[in-house]
This record gives sequence, structure tokens and C-alpha cells, in this order.
Amino acid sequence: MFKKLTKLRTFNANFICTNHSKRTSGTIDISKKDDYYKNLGDAEENIDVKPPEWDKALPYESIPGPKPLPLIGNIFRFLPFIGEYYNLPMKELHEAFKRRYGNVVSLTGIGKEPIVFLFDVHDMEKHLRGAGAFPIRRGLDSFTYYRTVTRKDVFKDASGILTIQGVDWFKVRSLVNPVLMQPKTAQQYIGSMDKVTNELIKNIRFFSTQNEKSEMPEDFQNELYKWALESIGFLTLNKHLGCLDLNAPKDSEPQKLIWSVNQMFLLMHNLEIMPATWKYIETPSWKRLVTVLDYVTETLSRNIEETLNKTIPEDVPDEQLNILQRLSKLDKRMAFSMVIDLFISGIDSSGKTIAAALYLLAKNPDKQKYLREEVYNNLPDKNSPITKEILNNSPYLKAVIKETTRIAPVFPGSSRTTIKDSVLGGYRIPKGTEVISMHIISANSEHFKDHEKFIPERWLRTEDSDYSYKNVHPFASQPFGFGPRSCVGKRLANLELEVAISKIIRNFELSWHHEDMVFSGLFLYGIERPLRIRVKEV
Repeated sequence: MFKKLTKLRTFNANFICTNHSKRTSGTIDISKKDDYYKNLGDAEENIDVKPPEWDKALPYESIPGPKPLPLIGNIFRFLPFIGEYYNLPMKELHEAFKRRYGNVVSLTGIGKEPIVFLFDVHDMEKHLRGAGAFPIRRGLDSFTYYRTVTRKDVFKDASGILTIQGVDWFKVRSLVNPVLMQPKTAQQYIGSMDKVTNELIKNIRFFSTQNEKSEMPEDFQNELYKWALESIGFLTLNKHLGCLDLNAPKDSEPQKLIWSVNQMFLLMHNLEIMPATWKYIETPSWKRLVTVLDYVTETLSRNIEETLNKTIPEDVPDEQLNILQRLSKLDKRMAFSMVIDLFISGIDSSGKTIAAALYLLAKNPDKQKYLREEVYNNLPDKNSPITKEILNNSPYLKAVIKETTRIAPVFPGSSRTTIKDSVLGGYRIPKGTEVISMHIISANSEHFKDHEKFIPERWLRTEDSDYSYKNVHPFASQPFGFGPRSCVGKRLANLELEVAISKIIRNFELSWHHEDMVFSGLFLYGIERPLRIRVKEV
């Protein structure tokens, strides 16, 4: 372990201090914009003024929720053998809260600050819209602690937008948005995504020959994680990581990276729900988390350094640079943590989403047929590359992705801390309370007709029936979050999915011949059984 940490410290010093090229030799002094940020914050309404309905609202203590016992609080509910919520998947836990306690639920007595869960779209909209110019998003304490305490010498003051708040967060987000959030910026990477998808299609074709049913192997979900990792490698580093090489050993670096990220989320389930004793005592789960995060940080740091050591000619336009190079022109330290965050968040989320989409298309041949007709019109030759014109002319493809994330949102909810006293659901919510708007309502009959059915037509602008999204509250489905702190990688994620799904459907007919898939997850949500999709060449 000591050897690894030495490497990490050495890399950090090189990364921040060394001029890798003239083009990326400095950082922008964003402190000069402090007056602007201060004025923006001051422009928010007075956070000390209570809302008009405060006096008539019920006190915070009356919010329903699991009742804590003296001394031990609610901890016992999450303990092995005796706890009703022990190892309960996140979605099932939240559904149990809503079913038992209603649309506003308070969870106290677990060794952390109280948490309020919202299940009503009107409360969710009110809360998220009132989060201010610098929304505070708590959560993932273990991840924040790792970067800001355990490995502070590595990340220093550039621990990433997942771990900082307020003006500091806004400064960084203001820098990365033009690079990551503009559609035209994402479109410049279509060619790279096309190359990665072609590798995945080649592997699917190979797997289909390995059994008489032409079914994908039981670990096909892992193949989709490899596709997600390879995609991020091209996007951020313009580097071919070799993730989809069928001859690669099972313990290859990409595979270890995927395993480490998956383990990270599993370990966080325990560390985030249970009392934070790991801050004072090195629990086994905490030690394992540090080990896997050290591997992720060391591996990605080495790849980042290799990319930045390449000299870039001065006349190369920005649109020909990879994301790391573009971010490094703005601030090297920020680029370091930002790229690592994109890898960590992208592997599991994109891998799970495409798995859900392929299953739902295989399970619903009529919807798959509609999509294939659209793809055929845009891509008469299956070997032709995807272009931005093709994606811009693919409304049903986009609807398929939206319907997939409605049915199976990867993340359980959007967390924001109240910046002022508020009233939600008729209850007083004091300033500084963590409130989570729950994504599970997107698969709820209260908001979507035939909510359990896969109906991409809901999201078409031409759809005017009872199924149309126009008849649904806009906050009923927010898989990427809302507002300034929505997912910074959503443009890139959608690009990956659009290219991959369209080319897979253009090459193969998918079918499903097993019992219905189970969707669940301790921390993130996705398929829980082998993705044994059957494919047929078209």
C-alpha cells in the first residue's frame, strides 16, 4: 500500500507543477471572478425569511418515519438478523417508506443528520427549484472523506465537483459546462463512439456463434461495462484501452478497473447507510473501499499523465482535443479530478442503462420494430458510420432511452440541502436539512398510464394520447437530476447510448426467451439476472 501511495503523491506533484506542453502549461486564475460569484449569491432571496405558510405548517418532529429508540435510535433496523431494512435494495427501501409513511418521510437516529424523503412531484419541484444558485448536494460521505481527508495529499484542493459545495462548486461547474454540457461539443465525439460500438458488435456476433441458441453469455452485463469504459477512455483521453479485446486476460487492467468501481458502489451502500464509525475506526468495509479507490485513482492517474505528456501543436483547434486536454487548458487540477469522476460515474451508469434498454427492446418486439424502421431509414448500410445528422433525425431512438431511464433510473434520487426554512408537504423543513427527491416515482401509476409497460411513444412530441408526457408533471421523471447540479455527463452518456443502441438494432434482432428480468440493486438500480439476450443477424 505504501508503494502505491508514493506513486499517487508523485503523480499529483507532476500533474500540478509540470508543463506538459505550451498549450496546457498554466491554469486560469478563477479567483478574479469572485466578485461575480458573490453578487450572484447575494441576488438570491433572503434566506433568513420564513415562508408565508410556515406558521400554519406542522412541526418537523411530526413528519412520519421509522421511530427511533432511546440510545440506539434507528440503527437496529439496519443491522444483520434483526433489522427489517438490513441489506434491503435501495428501491425496495424507499418503496417501503412511501407505502408505510406517505409522501414525506423523515429518517433519524442512524448516527447522521436527519434525512427527509419526498415522493410528491409538487414538493419535489418546489424543493429543487428553491435550491439556489449554488445547490448543496450532500451524500457519499465516504467518497468525500477519502478525497478530502484520507488522500488529501493526492487531490489537494481539487477533490472534484462531487465533493465541493457553494461558490467553490459553482466556479468549477462554470468551467466544465462549456466542455461537457453543450450538445455541439458532445457531437464531435460521435466518430469515436462509432468505433467503440463496432467493437461491441463484433463481440456480440462472436458470442452468438458460441451456442446453438445464439444467446449472449451469462456475464454479458460485464461486456457492456467494458463498452462503457472504452467509450469513456475515448471521450476523455482519446485512448484505446483495449477493454473489448476478447483475448485479454480476465485480470486485465480494464477488468480490474470495472471490478473496483462496482465494488466501490457496493461498499458505499453499507458505509453510507450505517453510522459513520469508519471515520474513527478503520472498519473492514472502509479498508476495502480505500483499497479499491486507491487502485482506481492510481490507474487513472497514470493514464491521465500519459495523455498530458503528449505534445499538442499550437494550431490544433479545440474541437480536435479530447476532454482532458480541453479541461486542462482551463485548470489542470480540476481536469484531474473531473476526468476520474467521469470514469467512476460512467462505467456503472451507462453499462446498466444500455443493459436495461436492450432487455426492454428484446422483451417488446413491436417497439424494437419501430426503432429498427427508423434506424433503417437513417442507416441503409449497416456498416456506415453514425453521424450527427442521423442522431438528430432519430426521435424514436431518443424516446427509447427516455423510457428506459423512466422504468429503470440508475440513481435512486436527487439530494439537495435546504438553504432556508421551507414548507414541504405541509411540514416545516428547517434550513440545512438534507432532502432527497425520489426517482422511483417515475415508475408509478400515479403519473404514467400503464407505468409498468415499455412505451417509448410517451416521449414523442407528436404523441397526444393519454400516454403523452405532455400530460405528466415534468418532475415525474428526472433520471439525470434537475437544475445547476444535474448530471454533468448526461450529454456524453446519451451520446454513447444513442450510437450503441442504434447500431446494435441495425445489426441484430433481439429476443428474450426467459422469465422476466428482475431490476434491483443495493446502491444503484439495474438488471439483477444474466442478460441472456438472443440475437439474430439482420
